[in-house]
Amino acid sequence: MTSLPVDPFTWHRVELLQRIIDTLPDPIFVKNRAHRWLAVNEGYCKLIGHPREELIGKDDTGFWPAEQVAVFWEHDDLVVNTGEPDENQEVITGGDRVERTMWTRKYPMRDDAGRVVGLCGIITDITNMKGKLVAAERLEAENRAQLGIIEAQRALLEKLAVPVVRIWQGVLLLPLVGALNQERAAQVTESVLAAISDASARFVIIDVTGVPLVDTMAAEALLRTVQAAALLGCESVLVGMGPAAAQTLVGLDVDLGRITTRGSLERGLEYALGRLSYRIVHSGII
Repeated sequence: MTSLPVDPFTWHRVELLQRIIDTLPDPIFVKNRAHRWLAVNEGYCKLIGHPREELIGKDDTGFWPAEQVAVFWEHDDLVVNTGEPDENQEVITGGDRVERTMWTRKYPMRDDAGRVVGLCGIITDITNMKGKLVAAERLEAENRAQLGIIEAQRALLEKLAVPVVRIWQGVLLLPLVGALNQERAAQVTESVLAAISDASARFVIIDVTGVPLVDTMAAEALLRTVQAAALLGCESVLVGMGPAAAQTLVGLDVDLGRITTRGSLERGLEYALGRLSYRIVHSGII
């Protein structure tokens, strides 16, 4: 082992440390309080691009870029001044002039009296890991963006699936097509209430001609929509109700006398316009 400069660190401990650290692949170094190397292993020599004989007794100056040396020494001083270990992710430009991302751990070294006389550093190259982490973060960001697009598309489809159309001042039309499950029923109620509020509507015509089956769930959903609309001062008019649908409502003990129903959309619109004091004139021209 190359001779070492005079230092309060005991000789036999340095010799033992040298034998141990040379068996480890990660770059390892030992410094005194003045940032001078007391020992380095082969891994550190390979990283810095200089043999051990050129390093022992010298400090980082001239071997690393100045801005990196400043970071090294800041963390060196933190360890020797506090006596506490330190971990830091840093960029190191090796002897091959390639920048690598490193995870450096530094631990205080003490003499027999317990005084901190230097530090031991262990460096792990996490460049590949960092690259994978950046790639994973980028993928996650792309996934979030994609999910945002999907959510926007879903919201648009929901809006299209429950179209509420203003067909006259104060009159809305909700043409329902397809089955009414629990989720879609909630969408119906939400869309209708929002449209009523936006248009200050007094009537909403709910056309169920396109609903293939008005079962218990669908009937309850329609009733909730009617009741919610009434709380906003809007009267609902059910049109397109077939015999089977009417039978379902009867089976639910629904008070049909409190719900306005008409046989067709034309009759429902005629009712709403009449209540709004519009005069409907049939010209007889086809």
